[in-house]
Amino acid sequence: MLAMQYRFTLPADYDMAIIKKRIELAGPKLDNFPGLLFKTFLYCCKKEGCTENRYAPFYLWRDALSMQRFLQSPGFAALTRDFGWPRVDVWTVLHAPDAATLGQASYAVIGQKKILPFSDLNTVASETMLCGWETSRWRLLTADFTKERPSVNTDKTAYRIGYIARGRGQE
Repeated sequence: MLAMQYRFTLPADYDMAIIKKRIELAGPKLDNFPGLLFKTFLYCCKKEGCTENRYAPFYLWRDALSMQRFLQSPGFAALTRDFGWPRVDVWTVLHAPDAATLGQASYAVIGQKKILPFSDLNTVASETMLCGWETSRWRLLTADFTKERPSVNTDKTAYRIGYIARGRGQE
């Protein structure tokens, strides 16, 4: 499995209703996408305590081919026309929940931290719902999905979940 996320930082005065409408229209289009286990349409608003306005979808893919199909799709092309060319972060997943476990989650808490050189890689996995690593930069990804608004520290970001698309991960 692969986790994938890209983030767009938006101007402080950006009308986040535009993002919410985009999620409302685009979210259901990803339901049943081949190889997608789930996609959380994430955003955070400066006026709600986030450090900046941000649109930051988070995906869980069955495999690299499924992710490739999406990145080559008209939907991703439209996103890049509207917001620009993002850096796409990808992690090999160590453990993850299935889409049904997310239930009615309203928030996602995403964090990253450095994996120190010569760490025991058998023990770096986190107790969070989803954990992965990116080995070219040695970064550990953690993600939790909750119904209640979480409190977070500075190394994590709490996002609102606008929609959870459940793909066709098992074909």
